[in-house]
Amino acid sequence: MTQTLSTNKHGVTMRTKQGMLGAVDIPWSEDLTLDEVSFRTLLGRLSTMGAHQLYVMGTAGEGYAMTDDRFKRVVDVFVDAMRGTGVDTQVGVISLATEEVIDRIGYAHDLGVRSFQISLPSWGAATDAEMMTFFNMVCGAYPDSEFLHYNLVRAKRILDGDDYRMILDEVPNLVAAKQNTSDMSLIRSWMQKAPEMQHFMLQAAYAYGSQFGECSLLCSMHCVYPELTREYFAAGSSGDIARTLKIAEQFNRHREGIFGHVNRTMIDGAYDKLLVWLTDQSFPRRLLPPYEGFTDAEAAVSLEYYRRSLASA
Repeated sequence: MTQTLSTNKHGVTMRTKQGMLGAVDIPWSEDLTLDEVSFRTLLGRLSTMGAHQLYVMGTAGEGYAMTDDRFKRVVDVFVDAMRGTGVDTQVGVISLATEEVIDRIGYAHDLGVRSFQISLPSWGAATDAEMMTFFNMVCGAYPDSEFLHYNLVRAKRILDGDDYRMILDEVPNLVAAKQNTSDMSLIRSWMQKAPEMQHFMLQAAYAYGSQFGECSLLCSMHCVYPELTREYFAAGSSGDIARTLKIAEQFNRHREGIFGHVNRTMIDGAYDKLLVWLTDQSFPRRLLPPYEGFTDAEAAVSLEYYRRSLASA
């Protein structure tokens, strides 16, 4: 997504365009190297499912576990495979070291990437001053690029609308945030105090956020329910709240059907890789160590539900 300044129907000048943002999971071979064939196959499928932008190496894409060599290999293949698809690309960078974040962005920037996903360092909660230093250093290093902040609890600080207001007044190329919560007070805070950002929200929150203005969809289930995802985004962006809420409930039922039989908590990528596997059982579900995902027996239960849900649609 190139930086765009346009006034929407709510009278707000947005920093970037509204859309659907989709995560790309990264398949690992048995020796934990990139399974390039599977990766390219997945990118080919995802690029036809309606997402306006695809990103690699968020938490679902195991961006927290990237060595420099592994990071560069993923970026190389991602950029090459997405060329000519018409879908925008975004690269996520997660690190405890701010200088490493800047360096890794530089590698992707040299390959033509201009959209990046960043999160605050997670070793300790950043103070206001430290938060501002991070965003000024990282975003300021690449003024021709746009940045999305992944606002997650693992960073030990969840930013509210007042925090974003403080950052936006100094950092012109912070244009969006990825929000993973159903906390209604936080959603209202983001939408009311930082409305010029695109707040990408998961299925559970998008319906509520849409009632307060223009927001975007973090479409975590678009690979399994692409038509429903596109319909959901269209309903929210057009202001059809009743339809948006109805589809949100459908997604809640599907999430419970796919994941509800497993009570233990797993790392993010376990859930996302299962979703990919539901549509392609050749896709490897393994995670980088030490993390473990769904067992074969657990995955089989999820697959049974998914096939039933398609048959009854």
